[in-house]
Amino acid sequence: MAADTSRAAGAAKAEADRNIDRMGQSAHQAVDRVTGAAAQVADRLSEHAERITDKGEELLAMKDDWMETARDYVREKPFAALGMAVAAGYLLHMITRSR
Repeated sequence: MAADTSRAAGAAKAEADRNIDRMGQSAHQAVDRVTGAAAQVADRLSEHAERITDKGEELLAMKDDWMETARDYVREKPFAALGMAVAAGYLLHMITRSR
């Protein structure tokens, strides 16, 4: 009887060890899949961040170009620029005045 109990305990331990090994393998596979997905997401985010940075630099350069163009226009036609500024100020005043 002691031998049967010992054999049953050994079989139960062997079955438990197999189950633990199977669960460990499943856990490793799940971690590998999650790691791969996270790496793909990180790569995509990195690409988008680079695009946003490039667009930001383009916008800053565009702003500088517009400012330079405006300065050139004011230097070439100061009275026309003054007239436009007065007209824009008047329009802004009319839009924002309280009734």
